[in-house]
Amino acid sequence: MSEEPQHPVILASDAEREGTVDMLREAVVEGRLTLEEFSDRVELAHAARTGHDLATLGLDLPATRRGGLVQDTVRHRALCSRLSRSGLWDLPERSAYRCLFGTIDLDLRQARLAASETSIEIYNLFGTVTLVVPEGVRVEVHGGGPFASQVIQSPATAPVEGAPVLRIRTSGPGGTLHVRSRDEPRGGKLIGRGNE
Repeated sequence: MSEEPQHPVILASDAEREGTVDMLREAVVEGRLTLEEFSDRVELAHAARTGHDLATLGLDLPATRRGGLVQDTVRHRALCSRLSRSGLWDLPERSAYRCLFGTIDLDLRQARLAASETSIEIYNLFGTVTLVVPEGVRVEVHGGGPFASQVIQSPATAPVEGAPVLRIRTSGPGGTLHVRSRDEPRGGKLIGRGNE
């Protein structure tokens, strides 16, 4: 005679999956998960069959949530120099980067976000700016300049529903903006100037 399971298997509902995604989104805003971790866990949440599967995605997260405060814009500059950020780092709700004949490399795959919608302003004066974003995150690119080019690599996967939004606004007379989801560009799409 077989033993009864201690915990009955209960199939997860769509509402429970969406509730888990909401919890994960809040964890990103609080800086508990990186964008890459968020993307991975949301994929698992959408594929989860049982309530137990969903519960395991938040075992290392607290049940309470905090409200976020609007932050001032944090400003950075690369003047004939190189500015590079990667690994675990805090990305504020609003930041501005000025690239003046320089190079800026921002790897956002392990960045901790301060808000569910993050704005990055880029002023480019004949420099090169590269942003590496995690798969599954919604990215919007706006703006341009008369001698500017934008190389946007389409991610391998579609944005995850409810994922944080990265809004990139670029301006300045010229330079190159690369936005991709991998270390090396492949199959990027060249976007003409002044795209909205």
